[in-house]
Amino acid sequence: MAASVVTSDGNSTNDQLLVNEILLQALKEKGIIDEFKPEKSYGIAVKADMPKSMLQYSGIYGASGATITIDITEDGVMSVASEPSPNNPTQIYEYSDDGTFRSTDGNTMNSFVKEENGRTYLWTRQYASLPGLGQTAMSMYNAEKLQPQDLPKKTIEAWNERDGKNYYLLNEKYTSLVYLVGPSKQLPGYVLDKRITSPNTAISELQIPGTSGRDLSGYSFFTQNGIEYLKSGASVLVSEEAVKPLNVANKSIITIPSSGYAEWYTVGNEDGGKTIKVSMSSNASFAVYNKEGACIYFSVIGEKEPITLPEGGTIVFAGDAGTKFEISA
Repeated sequence: MAASVVTSDGNSTNDQLLVNEILLQALKEKGIIDEFKPEKSYGIAVKADMPKSMLQYSGIYGASGATITIDITEDGVMSVASEPSPNNPTQIYEYSDDGTFRSTDGNTMNSFVKEENGRTYLWTRQYASLPGLGQTAMSMYNAEKLQPQDLPKKTIEAWNERDGKNYYLLNEKYTSLVYLVGPSKQLPGYVLDKRITSPNTAISELQIPGTSGRDLSGYSFFTQNGIEYLKSGASVLVSEEAVKPLNVANKSIITIPSSGYAEWYTVGNEDGGKTIKVSMSSNASFAVYNKEGACIYFSVIGEKEPITLPEGGTIVFAGDAGTKFEISA
């Protein structure tokens, strides 16, 4: 017996749970099984004095495209905070007598492992449940501890100048949902999971088995015609200095250059609140972002109607080389 699930905007864990539930229900209907097994838990922490040696595991940990800060207190409380997503709630775990840190609901258990390669890993084991779809178990090295390094003054200055800048994606296909994500923000210091190697390069050296160590890529900055670009994997992004204001006072035409790179514009105070119409061919798209960088309109999925420009926002036009966009107020 087999089953498969295809979902839109889903994820593999939820799809797996749905398939499991379909198969279990079918097995029960056929009388092959009588009942479903109850959900499991690791149990809450059994209070014990934490050895001071556990404090060494506090620090910055990296995973593919992300970093987390782990802080362990002397009274056995471990907090885990996401660096790229500071608005996400900090996760709290308590030390247990078996040397693990457990969540208050008993469904997650963390410990630290020093492997033969000399690297330290956060080992997470978890029972995850989804109402109506049952439970799945996960066991994985979730992150690797990053080691601080000294950088030359010239390198530090180059990266500090980029701190807080926006870099805008240029080379995704016009139908790509990546344009729904918005601009990429650079973080100061150790750039996410990537070790800075020069004023213009950073590489990811993680050695994590499983999903936390896949799809690794580095950063490489280069300058062309006085404009700074960022290359990461197959993606090319441009610095915010190259993004000019959109002038909607008169009818205008925007053309995708021979490079095929998307065209980005900012929305100035004088144009915020104005309504525009965009005429374009079928092999093109445009997206509008508010000042927080959230996508508020994407033409691939949006209605064909006038768009109100958000003050302080941005707009991107994407398509094949030579594609024209006719913009009118």
